[in-house]
Amino acid sequence: MQENMSKLAPIERVSQSIVRVLGLNPGPFTLQGTNTYVVGQGERRTLVDTGDGAQPEYFERLKECLGGSRIDRILLTHWHADHIGGINQLLSMPDVVAPDCAVYKNSCPEVDGRDSVAAMLSGARARGCLRGIADGQVFDVDAGRVRMTAVYTPGHTDDHMGFVVQQNSPATAGEEEEERGVFLVTGDLVLGEGTTVVDDLSPYMRSLSRVLKLEPSMLLPGHGPVVRGSGTDGSKPSNAVRVIEGYIQHRLMRESQIVDVLGRPSPSPDSNGWRVEDITAAVYSSITDPRVIVAAQHNTLLHLRKLQTEGVVRSTKDGGSRADHKELWELIRK
Repeated sequence: MQENMSKLAPIERVSQSIVRVLGLNPGPFTLQGTNTYVVGQGERRTLVDTGDGAQPEYFERLKECLGGSRIDRILLTHWHADHIGGINQLLSMPDVVAPDCAVYKNSCPEVDGRDSVAAMLSGARARGCLRGIADGQVFDVDAGRVRMTAVYTPGHTDDHMGFVVQQNSPATAGEEEEERGVFLVTGDLVLGEGTTVVDDLSPYMRSLSRVLKLEPSMLLPGHGPVVRGSGTDGSKPSNAVRVIEGYIQHRLMRESQIVDVLGRPSPSPDSNGWRVEDITAAVYSSITDPRVIVAAQHNTLLHLRKLQTEGVVRSTKDGGSRADHKELWELIRK
């Protein structure tokens, strides 16, 4: 975890109806840890994501947050272990989870059948409480006073889901104006700081464009701090919108840089094509850490695959694998 990241409290009340509980599993990919969210104020509440299941203190913090209430619904953003690894442990805790608790995950046979994922979902399957999630599916909390709507957002993973959370009842005395906005649980589509790992860039960019149109007033990310507030002068767009716009602009900037590099003469004397390594070195010229270079090469390849599907670039040599970087790339059109 980077030293300059924001400090996050283990428990944070985001709004009257939402509490963030940190998974207490910090690391280079989880940042300060995985954020989980408890939604609702009544005796039966909804939990988004479960942490990795390996941090006993997380479950204690979750019990503290619930204060005697219990979880009757668990919504999962995607299959990664730091988001679903705590399911089996939670389902074995009757003082935390209601007997009729249901677990919801967007079904994706390609990953759900993997041994590691199947093991993490085994407790829910054994109880017969594993359910699918459909795009646009509505989950009412607190007898409908809070409404959660599933938003399919692939790209980080194929099964990735976000959730829009909105108050669905008349405003109450003392309620902040911010409470009435559109809150977006982003999972790993957008983080509270830094950038996320992407599996497939084309659907990822479409997902960013989709959630941008929602004009959220707050982002509840899977990692990093909650993104809230308006601009410094109180005007629109919200900081949440600006973060999403920044993610899109960052990717488009990299794409433009890659196209620009491919428009130059190839560094190879016997070929017109560019290797991924050479493109990466030209685009990410300031990077020297070998570990970061590997990640940058992955990002470059993602952009190239997207541009290939759009007819902008082509591969001039099939290396036999999407990730072995043996292909040579050339520009077809700008």
